[in-house]
Amino acid sequence: MPPTIAELLTSKRVLLCVGTGGVGKTTLSAALGIAAARLGRRTLVLTVDPARRLANALGLQAFDEQVQRIAVPRGGAQQPATSLDASMLDVKRTFDRVVTRYARSQQSAQRILGHPFYVQASTALAGSQEYMATERLYECATCGQWDLVILDTPPAEHALDFLDAPRRLIDLFGSPAFRKVIAPSRRLNSGVFRSGSMVMRGLQRFTSVEMFSNLLEFFGDLSETFDGFVQRAEQVQALVTGPDAAFILVSACDPTSSDQAASLGRQLRAQRMLPAAWLVNRVLALDPALDTDPVALTAALAREWRTLGDALGRDVPHLAEHVAQTTAALGRLAAADLAVVQRVRDQASADMAVVPVARRDDEPHDLIGLSAIAQALVAPTQA
Repeated sequence: MPPTIAELLTSKRVLLCVGTGGVGKTTLSAALGIAAARLGRRTLVLTVDPARRLANALGLQAFDEQVQRIAVPRGGAQQPATSLDASMLDVKRTFDRVVTRYARSQQSAQRILGHPFYVQASTALAGSQEYMATERLYECATCGQWDLVILDTPPAEHALDFLDAPRRLIDLFGSPAFRKVIAPSRRLNSGVFRSGSMVMRGLQRFTSVEMFSNLLEFFGDLSETFDGFVQRAEQVQALVTGPDAAFILVSACDPTSSDQAASLGRQLRAQRMLPAAWLVNRVLALDPALDTDPVALTAALAREWRTLGDALGRDVPHLAEHVAQTTAALGRLAAADLAVVQRVRDQASADMAVVPVARRDDEPHDLIGLSAIAQALVAPTQA
């Protein structure tokens, strides 16, 4: 039997929500956080790039790295008041903490943090956001302040880069070849980087020797943190592939989105990251039997509304016809959505919970709306 959402919320230390953009992943991450808080867990929702409307729905002016506490509405008269914590990734601040932690001394850390190349490298270096998000996740999951951390990952086109960041960093910083290239940067006038060497003469065609020397100096200073980076990356990798973590796929209720989520799930499994649940968002929760013959339904509605005839005259048949056509169309849409949910169930593995999430007229704009989704997540029919 697959786990229920409530079981995942109460048994795991880390939940990672993954999916393509525009499927409501950030909203569902927040709703999962509310549900976990109501189940008595000290919960943090950590998001990478939240929509402003979600901050407003949580009663916040904006997200930032500072942890903000949110009062969660009661789920019932017997439920005690509780709260949820929320925070957003700040790549620069996280990078600063990593450098300070792994530099050999305070002076060395200040030299790196104050280097002209550092500000650019800490925010624009390839993979820095992905790695720092996993670093922040590990910080929060192991600090003892929270029982559960729910991570809202970047959209799926970047999700695998994000989840693969620790391994790629291990491969790079742990590479003897990379370290061999970086090592001479502490001796800028030696080896291939000595003044007048063929390498330096060639580089003068593209940049100044001074700028290149400054860049080498920066990486030379940064290299003393590499062992720490590698060690933490290994710890992160162990966390997200271990028994305390679970992945939750999120898709919209359409064939394209479900196929993309299925592909993401296969790629996660290939990296020993096993999805435990699949949330199918925006399912039209109506009886597909409403898809009936509009002519017969019109006649039935007209009979039922005969008492309105005296008041509305000839408008009753027209209204009945319009309602019948709309009802039948909604029934067809509901049937199509149920077919997508069944498609998801067919694609999901036997140990994965499939949870349809009902479509709403609009995105939740306050804590009441998010709380309603949270309540539905922990007590739905699952497959």
